Amino acid sequence: MDYSHTSAHQHGIALITALLVVAITTILAAELAWELHVDIQRSESLLLRNQAIQFARGAELMAADGLRKDYENDTEDNQHCDYPGEGWDEEITLPFEGGTVRGKITDMQGRFNLNELVVDGKKNQQTVDFFSRLLERLDLDRNLAAKILDWIDPDQAEEFGGAEDSTYTTQTPPYRTSNTWFTTTTELMAVDGFIDPLAPDKDKYRLLERYVAALPGGQKINVNSAEDPLLLAMAENSGSQDASALRANRPYCSIIAAQGSTVAFMDDADGLIKPEFATRYLDVGSRFFQLKVLVTLGTTQLTMYSLLYRDSNGLVTTKLRYFDTK
Repeated sequence: MDYSHTSAHQHGIALITALLVVAITTILAAELAWELHVDIQRSESLLLRNQAIQFARGAELMAADGLRKDYENDTEDNQHCDYPGEGWDEEITLPFEGGTVRGKITDMQGRFNLNELVVDGKKNQQTVDFFSRLLERLDLDRNLAAKILDWIDPDQAEEFGGAEDSTYTTQTPPYRTSNTWFTTTTELMAVDGFIDPLAPDKDKYRLLERYVAALPGGQKINVNSAEDPLLLAMAENSGSQDASALRANRPYCSIIAAQGSTVAFMDDADGLIKPEFATRYLDVGSRFFQLKVLVTLGTTQLTMYSLLYRDSNGLVTTKLRYFDTK
C-alpha cells in the first residue's frame, strides 16, 4: 500500500474541508454583519421617525396657541371674523440642529363641506345643486355630485349618474361604498370617476381637493377664505366677472347687516346671492382649521395633518390627526 499517496489524499481532503469551513464562516459572518447593519438602520429610522412625530406634535401645540390668541384678539377688538392675513395662515419654518419644521394652517371652512350633501340620511337637494355649480366652475362633470352622494348615503339606490356597490364590487380588488360621512377628502380617490389610471393628467381629485373639506355637518362657509370658483358657485346665475364683486371688501365681519362702518358681504353680493342662501350657508368666522406640518430630520421626512377645532370660547382641540409621505 502506498501510504504516502494516502496521506497526501487525506491532507488534500482536510485542506478542502478547512477551506469550506472558512468560506461558510465568512459567509455567515458577512450575513450576520449585514443583518446587524439592517437592524441598526431600522432602529435609527424608527428613532428618527419618533423624534419627528414629537417635533410635529410640538408644531401642533404652537398652531393651537396661535389660533387661541387670534380668538382673544378678535374678542378684544369685538370683531369675530377670520380671514387670510391675520397671521395664523402664514407658513412658518423653524430650523433646528439636524433638521427643520415647516407648518401652515388652512381655513377648512373656506371650502365646500362634502358631508353637507346628505342630512339625516337623505339627499340635501339645495346643497347638491350648490356643489354641482362648483363642479361646473371647475369644468368637471356634474354627475360627480351624484357619485359622491351615493358614496355617503345609507341606501343602495343609485342616483342618476351615480354609483353604488354594484359598480365597486366589480373592481379589482372589489370594495363597497362607505355609506357614511367622509373623514378625509382623500377618500374621494375611491369614488368612481375621480381617478383614471389611463389618464393621470386628468385626475379629477387633484382639481377638486383644494375646494372641498370633510367636516361634521352644519358648518357654514367662510366667505373671507373661499376662493373664486366657490364664491361663484354660491350664485345661481353669475359670470366670471362677478368674482371681484363677491370679494370686493374682504375681510367681511358680517354677512347680512353692516356693523358700524363695516361693509357686509351681502352689500356686495346683493342681486347675485339670495339672502336665504347666505343665511343658511355663509359665515365670516371659522372653527375648523387644518395644520400641515413637514418635519425633516436627517434622512427622515414626515408629514402630519391635524384637523383643529376652535370652540366658541377659543379652546382649540385636535379632532383628527394622520400622517402622510407628502
